[in-house]
Amino acid sequence: MLAVTSKEILKLYKNLLRYGQDLRYTDKQYFYRRIKREFKENRRLVDETEIQFNYKARLSLLQRQSVPVLVETELEENFVRGSGPGGQSVNKTANCVVLKHIPTGIVVKCHETRSLDQNRKKARQILTTRLDDLINGIDSVSSQQKKHEDKKSLDRKRRKDKLDALKAEWKKRENLE
Repeated sequence: MLAVTSKEILKLYKNLLRYGQDLRYTDKQYFYRRIKREFKENRRLVDETEIQFNYKARLSLLQRQSVPVLVETELEENFVRGSGPGGQSVNKTANCVVLKHIPTGIVVKCHETRSLDQNRKKARQILTTRLDDLINGIDSVSSQQKKHEDKKSLDRKRRKDKLDALKAEWKKRENLE
């Protein structure tokens, strides 16, 4: 087994930070803080086996991705005329994108803007989200975001209820009711 040099380790952390710039479904600041913290914790490693283990662990982080990647050969893309508000020009141009994922049969229709390129990008994002929901289920990005929002909402409600209880207790103690 080849020894991992400090230059390779620095390159790995640099690649991890570069990978963080491309994240769409993760909080970038959280990712940067986590990588920097791990770098600070691991920079004093002296045992060769620990260095090798940590290097492989961080390398696997770069290679692992649970969000599905769209393969263009599995997509069927059609352009149809749009409809809705926007006047006659919307009805005359074929800038509505209909994407079909052939293996799963999921169909996405996107006509949010007049631009065909923007509609194509948006349709692919929507299809990626739907595939993620289908494949990963409760571990999908949208499910995790919903869980996070529900937790924040529950925390807000808990704090409000606690404050209301303290306020009611104070009013009762001061005979204001």
